[in-house]
Amino acid sequence: MISIIDEFYIAEDLPVVYFRPLNLIIFSDVHIGYEEEMSSKGIFIPRVQKKRLLKIYERAIEVFKTNKVLINGDLKHSFHKLTRQEKSELTEIFQSFKENGTEVIVVKGNHDNYISLVSEKFDNIQLVDEFRYDKYVFTHGHKMINESDKIIVIGHEHPRLSIKDRLGFARKLQCFLKVPLKNSSQVLILPAIGTYQAGNDISLIHTNYMSPIIKELGVLEKAKPFVIFEGQGIMEFPELGLLKDILL
Repeated sequence: MISIIDEFYIAEDLPVVYFRPLNLIIFSDVHIGYEEEMSSKGIFIPRVQKKRLLKIYERAIEVFKTNKVLINGDLKHSFHKLTRQEKSELTEIFQSFKENGTEVIVVKGNHDNYISLVSEKFDNIQLVDEFRYDKYVFTHGHKMINESDKIIVIGHEHPRLSIKDRLGFARKLQCFLKVPLKNSSQVLILPAIGTYQAGNDISLIHTNYMSPIIKELGVLEKAKPFVIFEGQGIMEFPELGLLKDILL
């Protein structure tokens, strides 16, 4: 277990962080129900989002030895309704959390409309717009926060490092991204949990990012990726300014 920033820790190849002061596991962007939405468009893909989430959750609570979880937005996928798949699978997920004695904070993301129709049935689920503790802010990332001397944890971006080697071969790798801001705050961007949310390429171009925090305040040359190699671990990479010649 190593510190990625301040009181936040990573371990093994898990796409989650552990926040020591509150004994809390944090992850983001599961997008339950994505498969049903794709099938409505004639694209049929295996239903694996729920299975992957529960596998990561079970491993994370074992590694970090806690029963507290914060889901930092976009637990579900559909913007405009609660779909049949979302209702069924969210119920199963929340029931699994309850049976394991897990306390859960769900920070609402831009996809999480109508999630309260399921969460309100479980007394171990707390649904919030954002969560704060001391200098730490947990928010999905689709809304602007301009506050100095904070550590802000977001999802939303689905960060991926895409690089090329000397022969021109490309590697695309999920990552955490630590970004200093112009106002002396720092942002930690979490990777997506969802299998089909493989990633958006991180870059030195502000307009390539979805989060207004990064678009307006990010010091991207000093941003540092921590790359996930599944089955192997997590590797700290140099700052993006030093990687500019190999970024795709």
